[in-house]
Amino acid sequence: MSFSFDAKSEVVQSELPESACCAKAELSALLRTCGQLSLNINTKQFSIELVTELPNLFTRVNNLIKIIYPDFSELTLIQEEKQNHTIRYHLEVPEEWTKKILIDCFVFKSFEDGNFDLINGISRAIVENECCKKSFIKGAFLGCASANIVIKDINDLKKHTGGYHLEFVFNSSNLAGDFSHLISEFNIHSKIMQRKKMWVVYLKEAEIVSDLLAIVGAYNAVMILQNEFAVREVRNQLNRQLNCMNSNLEKMVKASLKQIEAIEYIRDTIGLESLQPTLYELCLLRLANPDETFENLAKLMTEPLTKSGVNHRLRKIVKIADKLKNENDNIENNSSLENTEEK
Repeated sequence: MSFSFDAKSEVVQSELPESACCAKAELSALLRTCGQLSLNINTKQFSIELVTELPNLFTRVNNLIKIIYPDFSELTLIQEEKQNHTIRYHLEVPEEWTKKILIDCFVFKSFEDGNFDLINGISRAIVENECCKKSFIKGAFLGCASANIVIKDINDLKKHTGGYHLEFVFNSSNLAGDFSHLISEFNIHSKIMQRKKMWVVYLKEAEIVSDLLAIVGAYNAVMILQNEFAVREVRNQLNRQLNCMNSNLEKMVKASLKQIEAIEYIRDTIGLESLQPTLYELCLLRLANPDETFENLAKLMTEPLTKSGVNHRLRKIVKIADKLKNENDNIENNSSLENTEEK
């Protein structure tokens, strides 16, 4: 299962709110996010369906409504399987309860003449208290949240490039804007974008996602996410160290090849015996130990020498070789010029 499904499964089985106002807030969010409203032309009655992938949402919604209306009758549960093998559960609210629930949960607003209309956004009356705000966020999480967070096996050392993306999908810009403002009251900063005809409120940082999961009561998901965050940090640090080591090794190999090339050039031109004794010894050691570090070469010297001392002398050897190459190039150029003039 996905991280978001597991987190929702944890939340849907969490404790129910104690007060009716919080139950209304959570139910209101569910109606606004995964609810489908239709009108029966014959009876002039509205009907509500809640569509979800969570089988336990049926029990939770039943209990939420019974907290508000103790004499409420049962929902109807229908399930249908989609082509991608994801089961969608349809929860049907009895028609005789629909209008009252919609008005009491501030999905609809009623007028004195008996008419009513959809509230385009989140009514502040449904999220008046902090506990009700958290309940509304919980309902929205269960109704329309999704995450692309992948929890990898701890033994998998490959770098994971996926981020920490959690999003809420709404059918109106006002609803998305109000929800973004609502979670900002808990210092959870989000961004909004339009995707086709839907509006998406999304979070991108691991700590922010963790804070929101804590608000909705997905504490196990928070622990899993924090553990994943720590594992990724260690894994990334190891990768950075490995990259640094590889880079240093590559530089060392290139330097060693350049040094050996210089030593061989001196050997083939003026001979290594023409060098100072300390440089001569170092040339022999480098030729015999092309892969050794400066530190190990220093230990092999007859007279004690530091790593920086080895580096300095090898640079000197390279400079001698470069000087010889320039002198030989000048001689060849002059010789070529004289031959041309004679002709």
